[in-house]
Amino acid sequence: MKITLTQLRTFIAVARERSFTRAAERLSSSQPSVSAAIKHLEAELKLRLFDRTTKELHLTAEAKAFLPTIERLSDDLEASLQDLRATAERRRGRVAVAVLPSIATNVLPATISQFSAAYPNIRISLRDDNTAAIWQQVRNGEVDLGIAGRIQAEEGLHFETLIRDPFGAVMHPTHPLAGETGPIRWSELEGYPFVSFGADTGIRPLLDTIDPTPNNISSPWIEGSNIAAVLALLKANLGIAALPEMAMRSDGRDLVFRTLLDPPLYRKIGLVTRANRALSPAAQGFVDNMREVLKPQWLR
Repeated sequence: MKITLTQLRTFIAVARERSFTRAAERLSSSQPSVSAAIKHLEAELKLRLFDRTTKELHLTAEAKAFLPTIERLSDDLEASLQDLRATAERRRGRVAVAVLPSIATNVLPATISQFSAAYPNIRISLRDDNTAAIWQQVRNGEVDLGIAGRIQAEEGLHFETLIRDPFGAVMHPTHPLAGETGPIRWSELEGYPFVSFGADTGIRPLLDTIDPTPNNISSPWIEGSNIAAVLALLKANLGIAALPEMAMRSDGRDLVFRTLLDPPLYRKIGLVTRANRALSPAAQGFVDNMREVLKPQWLR
């Protein structure tokens, strides 16, 4: 059976207007086109839908029983199409984002403020976590996108670098290395108690790439599970750490940051998405807005 949506909509219009001419006007169509659509529909159904008189059309008993169902389906379809249009035009929708705590603190407030002003009816869900967990959430489809550090390439996932965040030595203002504010070499950190991160974080593997790695960095005195814990230890003057600059912006204002050189080290932070899958209009709008916020200072 080959029944088209146009035929069903034409049937509804004719049933309501009781006239091919008025139905054609309502549909912005021609009277012959309307007549042909009803004729084809009746042929497919093998039923007469209208009794014709000289003055108007009358629904047959079968058509009267058929009409409420078709009207309901048409209304549901139109409502669904309107929802799709609203989603495509970003008038409604939802974006779920998994994000590093430092990004949630330093980048997303401005991004969300600007995005929400442009698209007030789009809801946003944020989950702050470490890099490994963020990649896992994107892989499992738990979130639309992730903003995390770079890890080894994984099949089915795509990474786009947005930020190159430089590392620096971070310490209490009374630490012996805090007397100067300029850059510092990795070798100068040798011999001081070192506070680092666990191997399951995105920062620790980067520190292991330094060659040669100072002994106190390869075998840290204390390991923290997150930025907040490490910063708290540094504020208690329990050691020094090597941290990305952006991590300092969250709660490191009372500490000293000295850019590390020989070699310089950067944490690459970027967009994690599922490969070969387009973002929803709402999620794409969020990403576009974030790029605009990042561009003046962080986008590389």
